[in-house]
Amino acid sequence: MAGGKARKEKPKPNAVAHAPYQGGISFHKLKGQHILKNPLLVDSIVQKAGIKTTDTILEIGPSTGNLMKKLLEASKAVIAVEVDPRMVLELQRRFQGTPLSNRLKVGKVVLMIQEYSYQHYVVQI
Repeated sequence: MAGGKARKEKPKPNAVAHAPYQGGISFHKLKGQHILKNPLLVDSIVQKAGIKTTDTILEIGPSTGNLMKKLLEASKAVIAVEVDPRMVLELQRRFQGTPLSNRLKVGKVVLMIQEYSYQHYVVQI
């Protein structure tokens, strides 16, 4: 507005809850979904983990697989467990037909039971 104060638009309540990903998948940040995008941080995590080429890694909640790719490169194999079926499909698409695919098993949670503060998962691999 000329001569007046510009109004700040209030953020929509769902704007924080669902952040878009460049692949078209929305993340449910209120449910704890976040994407690890910083390659320096990914490299640092893998380096500090001291992974050997004979290790088999269990990654819980791999999301789109940015860390998992580096884990696959450093280890013998990775078993990834993901609750979100959309992310399971994304991981399968991302690694299908690559040289790393034979060292990867992606499991999806088919049953989750919450008792008090404990959570139990049944995973299909």
